[in-house]
Amino acid sequence: MQDQEIAQLLFPDNKDLEPFLRDEGSDDIHEDLLKFGLKTKQFLYVDYKGEQYQEIVNFILDYEFAHHIELAAKEDLEHLEAYNYEFLPDKIREVNKILSPKGYGLFSYPTSGDFYALFIAKLENITTLLQEELLLDDRIPFLERCIQYYR
Repeated sequence: MQDQEIAQLLFPDNKDLEPFLRDEGSDDIHEDLLKFGLKTKQFLYVDYKGEQYQEIVNFILDYEFAHHIELAAKEDLEHLEAYNYEFLPDKIREVNKILSPKGYGLFSYPTSGDFYALFIAKLENITTLLQEELLLDDRIPFLERCIQYYR
């Protein structure tokens, strides 16, 4: 898959992506995409230990507002706020149970640090999103070098 394809799936309709990538001009497009996601708040960075507050719920609400859609009912969001988990992927799975009926999912973009870079994307793109190794670092386990979707 071309780097442009993955960029288009991660940041559909974002007119600032091309100028950002051109200005960055680095050899590592995946690191540039990570920076762009942080800068535009289209990626949510959560520590491996978990959330401090309700970052994931707030991220969903922000996404809904920005895209003029409803991904989760108020009751579902309240459930997520109260959801206790030991490991963050458990909460991501719970989020995906709520988002998947609407055709969306919460994915994890590979990072070399000790945090998750989460983003929301349409499930119709899941095959394309999950098939590519993005982070080229042999010291990191293979699965963690790819976009992940927790079912």
